[in-house]
This record gives sequence, structure tokens and C-alpha cells, in this order.
Amino acid sequence: MPDKTTDPQEAIEIAIKREREAYEFYSKHAELFDNDATRQMFLYLAGEEKKHEEKLQEELDNNYLSEM
Repeated sequence: MPDKTTDPQEAIEIAIKREREAYEFYSKHAELFDNDATRQMFLYLAGEEKKHEEKLQEELDNNYLSEM
């Protein structure tokens, strides 16, 4: 859990982990429903979490680490 002692790199790494967990959650739940609209909603949410993870990883790779 992030707190005042967490450095920015650690915070981003924690956020990436949570985005991956959310992606897996939505992806797995998409498989549970026969209703296409419900399944599509979960797939959409999974896709959004994947985009968040990619943006955070990009921030970590391109911006934060280049400043070190």
C-alpha cells in the first residue's frame, strides 16, 4: 500500500500491478456471461485497464527513468 514513504517509481509499479489485476478480473468475468452486451461491457472495461497499464508503463520507461 502506498504511503508517504513510497517513491514515485514504486507508486507507478503498484498502479501497474493493480491495472493488470483489473484487466484479468474483467477479462475473466467476460467469459462468464452469455449475454453479449454484458460480455462486451466487461471486454471494454478490460481494454480500458490495458490502456491504463500501457500508459503507466510508458511513463515509467520514458519519463521517470530518464530523469534519474
